[in-house]
Formats: sequence, structure tokens, C-alpha cells
Amino acid sequence: MKNSAILLIDDEISFLRSLRRLLWDEGYTNVEIESDPGLSLSMLKKKQFDCILLDISMPQMSGLVLLEQITQHFPEIPVIMLTANDTVDSALKAIKLGAYEYIVKPPDLERLFLTIKRGIEKRLIQKERDSLRNLSSSDTTVYDEFTEIITKSQLMYKVFDLVNIFAPTNETVLIMGETGTGKDLIARKIHDLSPRKSKPFIAVNVASLSSTLFESELFGHDKGAFTGASSDKAGFFEAANEGTLFLDEIGELPKELQGKLLRVLQYNEIYKVGNSNPIKLNTRILAATNRNLLEAANKKEFRLDLYYRLTRGFLSLPPLRKRIEDIQLLTKYFIQKANDTYSKKVTSLSERLTNTLLNYDFPGNIRELENIIFNAVATSSQSIISEIANVEFPPLNQKTLTDEIISLEEAEKNHIQKVVNFCEGNKVKAADILKISERTLQRKQQHLRNGK
Repeated sequence: MKNSAILLIDDEISFLRSLRRLLWDEGYTNVEIESDPGLSLSMLKKKQFDCILLDISMPQMSGLVLLEQITQHFPEIPVIMLTANDTVDSALKAIKLGAYEYIVKPPDLERLFLTIKRGIEKRLIQKERDSLRNLSSSDTTVYDEFTEIITKSQLMYKVFDLVNIFAPTNETVLIMGETGTGKDLIARKIHDLSPRKSKPFIAVNVASLSSTLFESELFGHDKGAFTGASSDKAGFFEAANEGTLFLDEIGELPKELQGKLLRVLQYNEIYKVGNSNPIKLNTRILAATNRNLLEAANKKEFRLDLYYRLTRGFLSLPPLRKRIEDIQLLTKYFIQKANDTYSKKVTSLSERLTNTLLNYDFPGNIRELENIIFNAVATSSQSIISEIANVEFPPLNQKTLTDEIISLEEAEKNHIQKVVNFCEGNKVKAADILKISERTLQRKQQHLRNGK
């Protein structure tokens, strides 16, 4: 990550040098500067860059004109626009022309470094996605706008289709899924594909909010509203005005606040703590939960009217155990990512260990797989990992076979049947997952049925 190539383009050479020094201090050592925008395209043709910081106002050439040329010839490189004037018009033009983000000069360093980090991550993920696509001949469906999500699962493609349907609207969307399935990633993608993409995206983990300051955190408060309220404060709803507010773990919202959230959704207005005057908002709400909210509503733990209001749009993310075909894709990606982090040269997992993972249920889903691979790479001294040590999760081998001692032939029969059942009888897909031909699969099934 820190050896990624960054190009800074600005007509102020002193600003360029100062910014390069700041990036060096942050650990980015591969930074080049260019004060003549006319020369930047030739630089991009000679060297691959992972991120560009481009000033909007330059006398030789408008940054927006140069941005249009960059996105035309190098659309894969994230371009962060720098502007001395925080005008909505120029920002919207930049986003429409393909800018990744825009930042006001002088930049807030925390936001600047975070934006650069995310831009580079997006670029690296795109590279990995391109290299991983050739692993599957059946991956004929391309969703270029979902480059951050590595998958060849038809279940995930259905999710992508729904995201594309809901994103352009202002509908509230509830994202259901087990822990570690990527609900936050899908929420961010809905925002990024919406007309609000240039506006704030505020993510709030409802379960992490202080119980005593819950209402104040969400809706804000006026000075003197309670002990310790020494000044006016905007809540998360107000901070996300014109943009998107993502309420993660919405099932943990206290019952007394559920009615207030319902009112916000119905009337698009909030009341600050200590203030009886409503504040009109234009905030889109996305929510996520790993709980069955309908079941919670039946138990009177969650308001049924709020549940129906939240599910005007609904997405359900499949767990990793339903995406068996993605396990090897994700494993390869996490190995490459961990190699970069730990300066290792791991190439793969052993066949036995791969089969173990393919048969594991992954209660922690993708996040658990990532942790497993990162720990394995960090502690490995071999290019091929054959066992995983020092990883705290239920022993993998307890799910790879039944608890009884069975023959290798019976184990093979069980595994083949499990994969065929998962593929709902689709033998082409099952053969692809098993890495054998369809003819070999048919022969093996016939052989195992006959007991020969």
C-alpha cells in the first residue's frame, strides 16, 4: 500500500513540495509531482500510478479539462480533486467527470490521508479483481461498478441487480445478513451509485452508541439541554443531510427511539434534544441487521410499523457457506493482500487445507476467512501453507467429515453430493466447483451409486 505510486498535479510548486513531504512523512515514498498539467498525460503513459491528486484551478489548463482526459485514457486510476473554493458546482462537475473524491485546500490531513488510502485500495482491488476473473470460465457476467466485491456467485449477482435498482431512488433499504457478509460494503455501494454520491455518507453502529447519549448522538442537542451540553451539537442525522445515513445493527435501537426514527422516516424532520422546533432534512436512510427483525417484531422487541417502513427496499446477503465457489477466489485475494502486509511470498494453500476450508461453515463469513488467511500467512515460512496455527476458531477438521470413522470412498461420495445439492442439481456448476469435468462427475456418481 505505502509503495503505491502517487502523482500530484498543481501549478503551485511550493504546495506540491509541501504535500509530497507530508505524504513522505505518512509513509508514501513513491510520490511524483508535476506543476505543468500539459506534461501529466505523458507521465501517465510512461508510468503506472495508483492515485492522482489534481488541482481544479490552474492557469495553463483547467483541472476539470485534464480530469476528463485522464478518465478517458486512464479510467482505472482514482483522481482526487483539490480545490481552494468549496463550491457545490465544481464538486458536482468533478464527480460527474469521474473524480473519485474532492478535497478543499488547505486539506484536512486526516481526511486527505483516509481518502488517498481508500482510493488506492479501490485501485488495488480492481487489479486483483481483473487477475482473479480468469480463474473462472463460468464468470461471464461482468459488473464493473462492483469492482470492490470479489465474487462469481450467482447469489451475489442477484444482490448487485437489486443494488442497481434501489441505488438511484431515495427509498429506505434494509440490508439483512450474518456478521461478516459485507453489509457495510453494500450500503456504501448503494450510496456511491446514487445521485447523492458527492454528499456525505455517515455510518453509525447503533450498538456502539452510549445508552445515556443515544438520542443526542442521533438527533443532536442544544446548549444546556442536559448536564455537560456546553454547546450546540449536530447529530448524525443532520450531519448526513443531503447524503446518506447508514444505521448498522438497527435491531439494537432502543424501543423508545424506534418511534422517533419512524417519525423521521415519515416526515423527514428531527427534533434536537432541548429544542421543540423541528429541523427539516433530506437524508436517505440505509439500515442493516443480522437479526430477524420480523421475528423480533412478533416478540414485541421491534416495532412492526418501523420494520415495514425500513423494508421499502430489502436486500439479503448470502453467507459464505452458500457461496462455496467464492472461497478460493477470496482466499487467493487475501493471500496476496496479506503478502503485501507482511512482506511474504505465499503462493497458495495445500489441497488438503483448501478442501478443509471448502467444507467449513464459516460462522464469521468473509471476515473470518480474511482473519484465517492473514494469520496463516503471517506465521508461515513456506510458500504453500499446509496447516493453520495460532488461529482461534473451532477446529476446521471437525466439519470436514462426519464424526464417525468412514472410508475415503464414503467421504468422497458425501462431498460430491453436498456440492451437487448446493448447486441445486446443476452438474456443470458442481463440476466447476469440484475442479473436474462434467463427464468425470457423472462417472464418479455412477461409480459411487453402484458401489464399485
